[in-house]
Amino acid sequence: MTKYVLPLLGLMVSAAAVQASDTTTLVSQNFDDGYVGLFVADGALSQFEATSLLPISGAKSLAMTSEGHYRVGTEALIMRTLPQVSRLSASFDIAMPLSDSASRSPYTIAQCVFEIEYADGNVYESYVSRNDEVPTYQDSIYSHDCQVTLPAGKAIHKVTWFLDSYALPNETVYLDNLEITLEEGSHQSNAEVDLFSQGQDFSGLTEAQVDAFFSDAPTLTHANGVASLRLNQTASGSYGTRFHLAAPDFSHTHPEYMIYQASITNSGSQPVNAQLYGSASYQKQFRDVDHSAAFAPSYYIAPNSTAVVPIVVDLGSDGLTTDITSTELRITADGAVSLNSLTLLLGTSLPDGLVTISTSGFETDTGGFTTRSPQDVSLINQALQVISGEQSLGFEMSPWRQAGFTHYFGWGAEFYADKVYTQLAVQLMEAQKDTAVRVCTDVYYRTGAHDSHCAERMLGVGSFQLNEVYPVDSSRPLSRMIVRVRSYGSVSIKGEMDNFVLGYWPAIPPQ
Repeated sequence: MTKYVLPLLGLMVSAAAVQASDTTTLVSQNFDDGYVGLFVADGALSQFEATSLLPISGAKSLAMTSEGHYRVGTEALIMRTLPQVSRLSASFDIAMPLSDSASRSPYTIAQCVFEIEYADGNVYESYVSRNDEVPTYQDSIYSHDCQVTLPAGKAIHKVTWFLDSYALPNETVYLDNLEITLEEGSHQSNAEVDLFSQGQDFSGLTEAQVDAFFSDAPTLTHANGVASLRLNQTASGSYGTRFHLAAPDFSHTHPEYMIYQASITNSGSQPVNAQLYGSASYQKQFRDVDHSAAFAPSYYIAPNSTAVVPIVVDLGSDGLTTDITSTELRITADGAVSLNSLTLLLGTSLPDGLVTISTSGFETDTGGFTTRSPQDVSLINQALQVISGEQSLGFEMSPWRQAGFTHYFGWGAEFYADKVYTQLAVQLMEAQKDTAVRVCTDVYYRTGAHDSHCAERMLGVGSFQLNEVYPVDSSRPLSRMIVRVRSYGSVSIKGEMDNFVLGYWPAIPPQ
């Protein structure tokens, strides 16, 4: 596949302006010349090599034949302190061209995992635990993107991307077009939970609040004018507590991550190893409740010292988060420690105030999608191989034909915007290999000018999802917006679309 982009309690919110971002490619592999830097981290593989047999694209793909669960990975060096919260993204294609789908489950499971290693040697792993169902049909290509949020202000040595696969024994999975990029300054300033905000100790908590938020009865102590929580010894001999916040309020319209920052003091004469496990349950549009987690298996705290431990729980960028149902942080140490402060932040790369034009899961109708070529394009709600929910919008398109959704702003009041958001999942069930499909977002202005932003996928049978933010000329009043799905080639295609969202962020009219 080839990708192109063509021209909580009350919250205190700090500055909400989106920072300008810079993107750097850290890893790029198409495996035509073999593989460099990829390794098997866990499990048994009878095959792990670049092969020219039925590659996904180009001359070769990386073939992996398993004896069960396995994990492969590659490292991306950071080797510095990031001044702003940033995002590291991995995109790749998966296929199973040798699969006999008639004798196997129609789907196998794959999952992204990121391991963040700080310069001080401490590490944590980030899981967005929604496992991805990869179609096992021989001609199917699964195009996927996953992200991890990197904290600011702490030196990072490297990030390791892992692909966890749960393929059946002796099942061969192909990997191709792996790219890992770092987008710096991609996020807004964070929103803080009042009682757990930056630089604040536990002096604002009562004993009743300690009991409400923390399990295992940590002791609220006061020394040298500082309030802290002394972790008590549990029945297992370790020292620990569990912080839990049910249904936290959040000020960001669609949060994408949470940061726990724990300040832990070891007052003893021996080093202490601490485990930290942060998690969140949340709701995405078009999906049931999801769950994400981050785990630091062994965080070293030197004698008579204090460590500040940031743990980022990513909620995923593969859709809009509409609710956070619960969040927790578990701390377990092999020696006596005190928790001096706990900062809880929520953030996003999306500006707040998204105005939604349309949201459709195509459960009952076409969601406003139409075509000017009904003799060459058919649109019908169908319950066969749905992307999500009970139905998806099925389509058949002749070469170079398209279907689209149009929103008119009208000629009364003037509307201005500085960004537009498009989300759409597309799955092709009948198409020749390397067939190109375009999803375009067109923004028309009253002046007659327009901007087009097109994402193109070349895959044949396969699936992908777009979650894109495109710029809009905020000095011009809007006329209409169009989202188009087009068969961009000389062959017909058959597929379906789902999980459609179109929205924009209003801009202040020019004076």
